[in-house]
Formats: sequence, C-alpha cells, structure tokens
Amino acid sequence: MEKESQKISLLDRWKNRDKYNLSINPIEKAPVGIKIPLSHGQQRLWFLQQMYPKNAFYNYSETYTFNGHLDEPILVESLKNVYKEHDILKTTYHIEDGVVFQKINDDSELHIDTHDFSPLTETEKKVKCEKIIEADAGEYFDLTKPPLVRATLIKTNTTKYILQITLHHIITDKWSMQIFREHLAGHYKALSLNNNNFSKKTVLQYTDYGYWQSKNEINKNSLNYWKTKLSGNIPVLNLPTDFTRPLHPTFKGAASFTQHYSKATSNNILTFAKQLGTTPYVLMLTVYNVFLYRCSGQTDILIGSPITNRDQKVLEDIIGFFNETIILRTNCSPNITFKDLVNKVKLNTLAAFENKNVPFDALVKALKVERSLAINPFFQVMFLYHAVPENPSFNENVDLIHTWHDFKVSKFDLTLYIAEENGILSSTFEYTSDLFKESTINRFQEYFKLLLEGAIKNPERRILELPMLTDSEKQFFLNQEKPASNHFSEFKGIHTIIENISVSHPNNIAVTYKGISITYKVLNDKASLIANHLINHINTPNEIVGLCLDRSVDMIVAMLGILKAGCAYLPIDPEYPEQRIHFMINDAKVNTVITQQHFSQIFKAPDTKQLFIEALNAPVSPIKQKITDANNTDIAYVIYTSGSTGQPKGVSITHKNIISSTAGRLDFYDGNPSAFLLMSSISFDSSKAGIFWTLCTGGNLVIAEKRMEQDVDSIANIIQDQSISHTLMLPSLYKLILEYVNAKKLKSLKTAIVAGEACYPNLASAHFNKLNGVKLYNEYGPTEATVWCTAHQIKNTDYQIIPIGKPVAGAEIYLLDQHLNLVPFGSVGEIYIGGHGLASGYINNPKLSDKAFIKDPYNPSKKLYKTGDLGKYTSDKNIEFLGRADQQIKIRGFRVELNEIEKVIKDYNAAIKNAVVLVDDDNSTDFKNLDKTMPIKQLVDVLKMMDNEDLDAIFSSINALNSDEQKFLLNQIEA
Repeated sequence: MEKESQKISLLDRWKNRDKYNLSINPIEKAPVGIKIPLSHGQQRLWFLQQMYPKNAFYNYSETYTFNGHLDEPILVESLKNVYKEHDILKTTYHIEDGVVFQKINDDSELHIDTHDFSPLTETEKKVKCEKIIEADAGEYFDLTKPPLVRATLIKTNTTKYILQITLHHIITDKWSMQIFREHLAGHYKALSLNNNNFSKKTVLQYTDYGYWQSKNEINKNSLNYWKTKLSGNIPVLNLPTDFTRPLHPTFKGAASFTQHYSKATSNNILTFAKQLGTTPYVLMLTVYNVFLYRCSGQTDILIGSPITNRDQKVLEDIIGFFNETIILRTNCSPNITFKDLVNKVKLNTLAAFENKNVPFDALVKALKVERSLAINPFFQVMFLYHAVPENPSFNENVDLIHTWHDFKVSKFDLTLYIAEENGILSSTFEYTSDLFKESTINRFQEYFKLLLEGAIKNPERRILELPMLTDSEKQFFLNQEKPASNHFSEFKGIHTIIENISVSHPNNIAVTYKGISITYKVLNDKASLIANHLINHINTPNEIVGLCLDRSVDMIVAMLGILKAGCAYLPIDPEYPEQRIHFMINDAKVNTVITQQHFSQIFKAPDTKQLFIEALNAPVSPIKQKITDANNTDIAYVIYTSGSTGQPKGVSITHKNIISSTAGRLDFYDGNPSAFLLMSSISFDSSKAGIFWTLCTGGNLVIAEKRMEQDVDSIANIIQDQSISHTLMLPSLYKLILEYVNAKKLKSLKTAIVAGEACYPNLASAHFNKLNGVKLYNEYGPTEATVWCTAHQIKNTDYQIIPIGKPVAGAEIYLLDQHLNLVPFGSVGEIYIGGHGLASGYINNPKLSDKAFIKDPYNPSKKLYKTGDLGKYTSDKNIEFLGRADQQIKIRGFRVELNEIEKVIKDYNAAIKNAVVLVDDDNSTDFKNLDKTMPIKQLVDVLKMMDNEDLDAIFSSINALNSDEQKFLLNQIEA
C-alpha cells in the first residue's frame, strides 16, 4: 500500500509539476553580458566532441520529404525565421582559462543549399540525393564556428522536395525537433497568408536554462538515492557478441530491420499494459530486461534510458538539448514471474524519474566508478520508447513525411528503440558493428518478440521459463543424434581390433621408442604372454590392474596384455605424490600392479601384488585361467582426474566408449596416422587418442622420451627421423615448435592436433605461416567423455577466435544455463555432454557420480556429464570455449582443482589454517583502470594493439586541442 501511495504521489507531482517547481526555483533570464555556462548535458557532449573532434557521431539529422505544391521561397524564409527566433541555433561553444561557455551569434545567418534535380532521370536523382544527404549529414561541426545547423533543399520534380536538416546534438533533441517542425509549419502557413507578424519566439531561451542549471546545487537526497542504487559491484553486461570488444571504441554501428507489430498485436500489447496497471514504456522495458537476462545469464541488469529535463512548462516550447540519462537497475531473479517483474520495474522507474536531476557525469565522479577504455562506466545498453507525433500541417496542398538519418553509429553496445505511431508498435535495434553481426541482431528481434508474446500469453510464468528459442534453434539443439559409425562395429574389445591388425599387417611397425621398434605380430605375441601371466593373479572378471612403467615399448605391450587378460588398466605415473598413488590404488581396489623393480618401494602395501615387467617375458606354465572374450560394457581403463574435494576421482572408460571414440576419428579425419608421435604420459587421457587411433589402423606409435617437451629441437628431430605424420600436443608446446624449429624438419607432418588448453588465434597464424600444407585441428573433450567430443579444423581465416568445433564421435553437446534451459545462439552456457563416449560415472563414488552425471532433461532415458566448462555457439554453429565455471584450472593440460592444491598445502604443515591459490592467466589482457602514470613501455604495448585508424583518431584529438582545452581535458580525466 505504501508503494502504491508513493506511485500516485509521483504521478501527481509530474502532472502538476509547475505548481511544485514554482515553490522550488523558477527559471529566470540570465544576466546580460556574462559568459553563460553550458548545461550539464551540453558539457558531456562538448567533452566527448573534444575527444573525437573530427567524428560526426553527435550529429543529428532529419530528412523532410514534401509532396505537393511547395512554395520554395516561402519555405526558405520560414527556415530563416525559425533560425532567428531560437538563440540556441545561433550558439557556439568556447573555452577560456579552462572554463567552457556558450556564445550567441546574433549576426550569424543560416545558409540553405539548394539543388534542382528535376531534369535528371529517376536513377540519377536517387544517386545524387543520397550522395548529398550522406555528405551533409556526415560532415562534422566545429563547435566554435556558427551555425551549428546545415540545411539543404533538393527539388526532384514540381511536386516533390527534400529538405535535409543536420544539427549538432549539443543544440537539439527529439522534442526540440518536433518544436522545429511545428514552428517551421507555422511560419510557412503564416507567410503563405501574407502574415509577416507571426512569431514563436519565447521570452526564455536555452541559455537562460543553462545559467539557471549552473546555479542549482545537486539535490543531496537524489544523489544519495543513486549512491545507494548504484552501490556495490557494477557488472559489465556480457551479451552474446560475435566479435571481441575492441580496446578502443570506434562507434561504428548499424540499425536492424524494424519489426512492425500488427494492429491486433499492438492492441494486445497496449491493452496488456493497462491490465497490469502500467505504461507501454514499462511493459516493453520489462521485456527488454528479461531479454538481457536470458541472453547474458546475468540477473543484475543496468539499462540507460534518456529522459527530458523539461520539468517546467516554460521549457516546453524551447529548442535545446534537455536530455539526461537515467540508469535503471533491476534484479531479474530467475524465479520471479513476469507480472511481478513488471511491478518491480514500474516502481524502480518511478523512483529513478523522481531523482533524475542528478547529472550523469556527477554520478560518475561521486561514485568513483572504475573507468575502462572500451565501455561505459555504468551500462552498455540503452532503451528508448518514442511516441511518434503527427507531422504538422503546412497547408492542404503539401504533405510532409519525415525520417531520421541513420549515421551507422552506435554509442552503446545495443539500443532498443520502441516506437508507437497511430496505435502501431515497432521495435528496432541499434548495435555496435564491432561486436555484432547483422544476423545476430535479427535473431535478437525474434527473441524479443517471442518473449513479449510469451509474457502476454502467461504473465504468471517465471521469467526463466518464458519461451525464447526460435524453431530453428530448437531443431538444431535437440536433434543432434547421428547414426553410429560402422567402423569397428563387429568388435567388442578395443584390443581385439589391434589383434586383427596383427593378423592383417603382422610386419608393420607397431611401436617405437628410442630407436627400438616392434612389429604388430611381436606386439600381439608379447601382450598375449603378459596376459597369460596376469590371468594367474586376477581374482575377478574385468579386474582393474595398475600399470606403472617408465616410457618404453614394454609400456604399450603391458597395456595391451592387461586388456587381453579381460582386465582394465589403471595408468600410474611413478612421479605422482605417494599419497595420490596410494589413494588411487585403494579407491580403484587394485590388487595387482605391473611395474618395474626400481619402483617396488612405491607399492609397499602387503595386499598389492607386484608383477615386474622384467619377469613377464618368460613362458607361463601352467595357465590357471582361460582368456575370455571382452564385453563392450567392460571397463577398458581408468583415468584419475583432479577432485573438487581434494581427492582425485577415477573415471572408468568402457571398451564401447573407446571404440566409439576411435571410430569417430576415422569419420572426422581424412587420413589415419602412418606414424604418430605420442607426447603425453599414458596417465593423461589425451594419450588414448594417439595410442588407439594408431594401433587400430596399423600405424607406428612413436613414444617420445620423458620431458622431451622441454627440448623442441629433440621433438623436431624425432619428427624428421621417424617420418611422423600425425601428432597431438598442447597448443603452447606446438607454438614453441613453430617459433623455434626449422620447417624442413617438420615436412613429414600431415596433421597437427592441439588439445588440453585454450587455443589462440596467434597459433593459427604461426602454423599457416610456417606449415601451410599441414592440416591443423583443435580438439576438446574431458576424460568423462572419452578423450574428445568436439573438434574443429582450423583454417587460415580463423584469426578472431579458434572454436572447439562441433560434436564428433557420436557425442551430443548441450549448452545449458543454471536452470538446465538451452541457451540461445551466442549466449554463454555450461557445456553438458552425452552420447557414445560418455562414461558411466566415477568408480566407487556414486554420490559424486550422481552430481556430475545428471539425467538428460530432454531425454530422461539418457545421462549428461556436467563439465563445468563454459561455451557458446557461434553464428556458424561451432562452439567457442570460454573457460571454467568453477575453480578448476589447467596446468600443462592437466585438470586441477584449486581445492586439491589447497589441501596439499594444508597437509604440508598442520599450522597452515588457510591457503590462497593465485592463478595468473598470461593470455588475458585487462585495460581497466590504466594508471595515468603508465610506464612508457606499457603505453607502447597498448598502442601497438590499436589499428592505424584508431591511432590517427587519438593523435588528431590531442593535436586539435589548444592549451586551455588540454588543461580542461586533463582536469576532467583526473576527476
């Protein structure tokens, strides 16, 4: 009830504003002979124009088309009369001793360019008109030279004229242009009737308003309102952009198509607003809030909206810049109903209007907001609702149509214009073309319309549930399943595929290490021997057997032997901390470990059998058990990854998983490896890609020596000596190879794959500059999805971003928000994975499995793995990787939980109660809060990232300032 009373009070105050204002501080004439200061809004525009002196983005231009019998001389005289009556149109802006002031130039005249194109063809007329209008509208103004108005009149035939009016925004706004048109029409009608005494000159002029405003102190209650409203963290709105935000804004923009709502739909919208007890402005603003929340996933939404400061009736007929920007901050709780959100936005808007007379720049200074070179300090999006007025009548013989000129400029990331004209509503998006593609903005129009229609249909629905996805998006997101590959479909065990190769290609080289090679026949025979030994020691079918060996040919032989014995192998890196190794052994219930004599002290537990590889080459007699055929649901191997609780977690991968993953490589890649360089340890899941892809297709698996990654020349030598055709490594390592290795040593390469870390465009550039004939791929996939689930062939045009690609190997990928809703194209969502490569869970950890492997909300018979990774779909339907949603990081490609690091630190010393882990991202660049005393080297680094056009703009801005302007500019920046 209190809020309702407050609302009525505010509305009453607005309707009766003169009564209130008279008791406060009425506007009077400014003293004669003084330097009149700029209004608050003008100061902001003047300052921005000094920053970009040769940029026309603060021009305001309208095109008037007259159809009928126009009297050209009378129109020209009418224009000059309007110019004479409004001092603001004759005003210029100057600075002396660091003080900016405005000067009325009474002796200045308005020059009107005239053109007669009536003799030309229609095509010629169109071309010439467009050329003149573009040139006229796009020419910047010098704020020190009158007039700040340009007028061009073009005759196209006897019954059609085009009048182009261009002004600097510092002297006008939309309301003022309505006054301009009405006064122009009034003078035209009067002169047509030979009435030379007609006048619309007002007693008060805009300079009087500027002086009055400069003498008014900022209302402390209003300033405190904004300090409270804008307290805390001011978020940057992360809209689904197509391009990376430039360091230096160019203000290049465009406007979307205008979506006109039908008469029936418009009536429904306007009626719906009345039913909710609000205005169409508030209703559409609420839908915009929901749109921004759903696109960004953020609930704290800040929107700028321009309002007029014509609080006194004496200002209603004065031309000038009366606009101010208010900030509308709304908490869009996902569970709030649309109806309740409308009420919240309504009260929020009324309160903002009540406190609107605090200048925007005063807010920035008072709140000491973080400054950025690239973004507005409070908001990145705007909202405008414009009730289009009727055009004034010139006379019964002339009909006027007026339009706004599109400057292809956008001062904000995104601006939504809602227009209401004769009861018909329409929406238009203005957008920064540095950030968005036209196709994305067109999709935004669809989202907005779907949300609006959904809200009208069911206002009691929670905003997280309102329909937003287009039909094409639903079709794409929910119909991913593809037929399974026929490769290896007759095999149930991954090792049986390798056995088959040993029969069909027995003499092919299978494995090579340090110059020692074995054939497929030898590999299979040796593995069978180990399997026979192992069978005598296993207790249960599909038992997990530890594998802890130095890198060698025997490492692969033992791995295959474990599989042939019907067991699963658990790779154990001997360099792991002893505590981690013991945990893995106990957690996986490992009874037997195949290892080497010099590692015997690692496995001291009496109940752990150690089978030394040195003794497994002898014949076995007798064999107590018989090798059984594998079932495709049997576990093939277990990989332990980092754990969020401080304990590692074991992922069990079945034969079906790894066969499907390997078969997918035959589908995706156009050639199999003749020789694959295995860089990673077999304890790392990416090793499985090279091991099984190579051995299942008859290639040579070449094992790199330990720590070879520390010597890129050694890598180059082995690639050359072993004629390596394929390899997979970390992007950071591959980048070093490209930088420091002679390309001749890499000429055998056909395919280079990077995975395990984010891949940056500079890698693509380095690759194609050096190895243009080698195909380059980026893979993504967690251990829980069997090595990979998406892949992308990198092209030499991929210099903006390197996506992780599209689903492969029967994977199903969903990008979901925290409520498991599908996010639209371009929006950030968490990556969920399903499909053939999905593991069943973590061994002996059902609680954690249930948390990470959830029921598929769109197919309850299936499961999805919650990766904790963030991504978004690009416009070409590739997925872009955006980092982690949790505390997990990558160290040299290994997934590590920060909690696990913290636990190890605390375990090191019982006296340590708290541990802080700092992560430095070398690839990130943040230019916020650049110190004004920035070191020269840092400044040079920043300037190097700018293109020539940006640099020219900065230098011309500096050169264009005189000493007073530079002094004023410095004071503004420091403030």
